[in-house]
Amino acid sequence: MTDYDYRCQRQRAIDRDMTEVCKSLGISLSTRGKWRECCCPNPQHDDRHPSCRVNVQTNRFHCFSCGCGGNNIDLVRLVRGCSYMEAVAWLLDTHADLLRDTAKRAQAPEEIKETEQLDTPWLHALVSPRAYYRSLAPWARDFFQQRRIDPNLIDAKGIVSIDQSVATQRGKRLSSHGNPYTPTFPAPALLFPYRDENDILVNLQARLQHPEEGQQRFHFPPGSRTALWNPHDALTLPDGADLWLCEGVTDALALLSSGRPALALASATSLTADAADFIARQASRLRLHIYPYNDPAGNALYTRLLALCPALRHHSLPATFKDFGQAWAAAVIPPLFSRDSEING
Repeated sequence: MTDYDYRCQRQRAIDRDMTEVCKSLGISLSTRGKWRECCCPNPQHDDRHPSCRVNVQTNRFHCFSCGCGGNNIDLVRLVRGCSYMEAVAWLLDTHADLLRDTAKRAQAPEEIKETEQLDTPWLHALVSPRAYYRSLAPWARDFFQQRRIDPNLIDAKGIVSIDQSVATQRGKRLSSHGNPYTPTFPAPALLFPYRDENDILVNLQARLQHPEEGQQRFHFPPGSRTALWNPHDALTLPDGADLWLCEGVTDALALLSSGRPALALASATSLTADAADFIARQASRLRLHIYPYNDPAGNALYTRLLALCPALRHHSLPATFKDFGQAWAAAVIPPLFSRDSEING
């Protein structure tokens, strides 16, 4: 098979109707609109409330919770756990021709090996101390002030705002139709840095200020696999200390502003195996607490965390508030000045 033949085969695989591909893979989609909803196909993401979208116009999918996404080939690789070329072969049902020459496949031109990898140095540049965006717009300052978030905490966590869409990487990707494009963070938005256990930047999450109808508020760049926010701080706590688990960075910021050490999952459906392992390790030495969201997803997350950490301590929110952040903003929950004032109060 020549390189030209290979390119043609690959493009045919990418251009297959993704809704039909989903059907063949056993993925159930909603039936209306440009964006079709489904549970995330990522085997590492136990998504029980549909957080993945398939765009029938661009023929691409994206999970707005765990960040996985891509074209037909990426989808097949994710679901079937196969190689790039095996996914192409499955899509085309031409296994004999495509799988015959392993050496020639390895020599395929680099630009046709479309992978979903984060450009971490670029993301770091967006929130570095010398970055153009290393500040907060007036609307962003108002947002945090209304929610009673400690300004020093915002600076310490490197949170910034953008008023115009910003590229999530240098260079371009290829669309499902072979056209170059640059994925971007939507705007206006807040950018939340995600750091690993060693306090090294590994990702950014955008919180869109004014999402349009049908548009998700939270966005990760393509290729994201991040599930936990603030794990490094959790590791610095002494044995026997208290740690509050929560859903989302904004809730974690409210907990931290109230004096409660916090560890956040990106969403209620992003409890990956790695995240569960980290939380279980902390449960062996810390006292874990949670204010579950007052919604079905929040209750489901609490149930899963309780099974993982039987000693997890439940704290109830007033029925009129969905999450801790709302209750903290309304000043109905006092700050935690000492460990016993919250637990025994």
